[in-house]
Amino acid sequence: MSTAVLEGPWCSALGCRDPADVVIDHPEHGHRTVCDDCAGDHEVVRDV
Repeated sequence: MSTAVLEGPWCSALGCRDPADVVIDHPEHGHRTVCDDCAGDHEVVRDV
């Protein structure tokens, strides 16, 4: 029997299941932890 270990953090964009890369400052939702692909043109606050 194998056990899988899921490590995070994960992208918080709707429908995305990729590992998170950065924290962005979203104008409507505040700071969000997302992957590089979902970061778009938003200001990057810090790396994860």
